[in-house]
Amino acid sequence: MAQSMMLIEKCSHCVSWYDIETGALQGRLDLPDYPHEFVVDDEFRYAYVGHYGVQNSGIDGTDGRSVIVVDIRKQEIAHTYDLGEHARPHGIGLDGQGRLYVLSEWTGHLLVKENPRAFDQGWDHITPTGGTKCHLFALTKDGQTSYSMNLTSGDVTVFNPYDASVAPISIKSGDKPEGRCLREDAGILYTSQRISNTVAVIDTKTLEIQRSFPTPDDPCRIYYDGKRNRLVTMNHFGGSFSVFDETTGEMLHEQKTPANPLALCIDDEAAFAYIAIDCEQVQRFNLDTFEVVQTFDTGKEPDVMVILPDGFSKHWEASA
Repeated sequence: MAQSMMLIEKCSHCVSWYDIETGALQGRLDLPDYPHEFVVDDEFRYAYVGHYGVQNSGIDGTDGRSVIVVDIRKQEIAHTYDLGEHARPHGIGLDGQGRLYVLSEWTGHLLVKENPRAFDQGWDHITPTGGTKCHLFALTKDGQTSYSMNLTSGDVTVFNPYDASVAPISIKSGDKPEGRCLREDAGILYTSQRISNTVAVIDTKTLEIQRSFPTPDDPCRIYYDGKRNRLVTMNHFGGSFSVFDETTGEMLHEQKTPANPLALCIDDEAAFAYIAIDCEQVQRFNLDTFEVVQTFDTGKEPDVMVILPDGFSKHWEASA
């Protein structure tokens, strides 16, 4: 059965849905200006979208102060959570119990909503990260440990979102850490440093950097391909993605993209990856051969994406 993709189109100020086989548009929902990161719950019922409010981290502005809850089956807004002073929500995630975590880049705090389906207002826990310009984070499944990527303090901070009395621990991983990928079962956190042009491999037990290796210019995101034991970085200003052997850090492949890459998503079978590119396109490429096998057009500045289960579009067809 056909699968669908849910895709943020940041500069079209919307979220859209596409048939990933044909590229056909299946729906579009207008959102406040410059939505960005989002996360989908395990049931694929709701998506939680951070209203970042500016195009990128280099632009001033604090208009974005909310989390928008999207009913995926109905393709409509179900609720909006107010963040108050905690502007510029960027990093966003859910733990294994379905609790919602939102990172305010402006105040450097992580906010927790224990029941994000309550559709009320207020946050249950608000904890400082210990860093500045906190952009993204990684989270353990139990929600007890968070790793914040801090652009201007230039570190990764480790803290408990439920215990502000314990001071965060700072790890100096390199200049402008942004990308992160946590392999909790292996006790490893990978971070990518956009100015240092490195990947750091951090032991989550000792909180020490085990090793690091160089990347092409501006590795803004990092992903783990468990099927091949490889790492993939998206190199924004480098205009490419690159593939590394996890064990040695050797770069196995670098491939130029038609414009700067913005986000990447690996399918459940780890056969293909989808890459959003800043020329209003998504490309699908084979993770064995790196051949681009499909390209489809999108709105302006496509970014974070999620592939929905087979046949999910029946929900929209039924309500049409």
